[in-house]
Amino acid sequence: MKRPVLDAPHSISPARILLALDLVSELDLSADQALMGTGLTVEQLGSPDTKTSSTQFTTVLCNLAQMTGRSDIGFLLGKRIRASVYGMFGYAMLCAPTLRAALDTGIRFQKLTGGLDNQSWHVDGQSVVLLTVGSGDLRKMGFSEPESIVLRDFHTAATAHVLQDIMGPSMRADWVGLTGAPTPHAGDMARDLQCAVRFGQANNEIRYDINLLDQPPQLANQVTATEVSQTCASLLDQMRLDAGMTRRVYHELTSNPGVFPDLEAVASKLCMTSRTLRRKLTAEGTSYRVILDEVRCALAQDYLATSDMPIGDIAFALGFDDTQSFRRAYRRWTGASPSQARSGYPK
Repeated sequence: MKRPVLDAPHSISPARILLALDLVSELDLSADQALMGTGLTVEQLGSPDTKTSSTQFTTVLCNLAQMTGRSDIGFLLGKRIRASVYGMFGYAMLCAPTLRAALDTGIRFQKLTGGLDNQSWHVDGQSVVLLTVGSGDLRKMGFSEPESIVLRDFHTAATAHVLQDIMGPSMRADWVGLTGAPTPHAGDMARDLQCAVRFGQANNEIRYDINLLDQPPQLANQVTATEVSQTCASLLDQMRLDAGMTRRVYHELTSNPGVFPDLEAVASKLCMTSRTLRRKLTAEGTSYRVILDEVRCALAQDYLATSDMPIGDIAFALGFDDTQSFRRAYRRWTGASPSQARSGYPK
């Protein structure tokens, strides 16, 4: 079965791949075999300028599944992950004012982690539920059974340990749910995560007490969280621009200041149907609406920071029907009002 291609841009730190190679070395296995199919070499990974992609890291995990034959290899790697491995993304979560804000930050910027890119969270009764690999079936995504177990356990263990970094040693899940039958290392996972691990579940999930949502992380700092989140937003924008179709749509939306063509007009300009354009953007992890919002947000921030234009005029320049619609959109984009942004209030 062919593995899915998760992304094209090479914008992610190789930190997790290097951790994987440390584990490979401890097991007296071949680093070259672990990197097979990634186009990477050990020498390249030693350079501070090297960037990697989601596909390359996932390929390494799949290689570990095949070359070791160990069902616990994903778990062994996942429990080594700490928030700092994720750079600015990790620091944004560490500094968030509450666990709720940290989770929202994690979902908003999850593409920066170079993972499967479809995690989510929701409240179910008295539980906060984190879907560690999304609600999709990894087998249906094209991964083999051994690969699915390694991916599942890596993302589950990594998520739990990162959240413990954020909230402190007392952060414990109520229980962890995993799809599939129990594995030989189930007891090791339960001891490491210090909670029950239940198999045969509909989704791969971690459940926490809902009362934790409004608790502050150990390093909570609103101002720092805002600054780091802005950096994450810039990194995410650049990552999306690195993707081919995203770049072309971005160009169409910025080539004529003050004019924002709709999806059909952009598709026509790019010589394709709107359905094809929508599909291509989805494959790159974005959409026309997301790109349009990013363009408008960037322009709005520039107008607010560098001009004395009245907010009503900025709203008109960005194609909004009225000032109130612009104010609502700007708060949705940044968490602050245009007036607060202009006065330097932390977003």
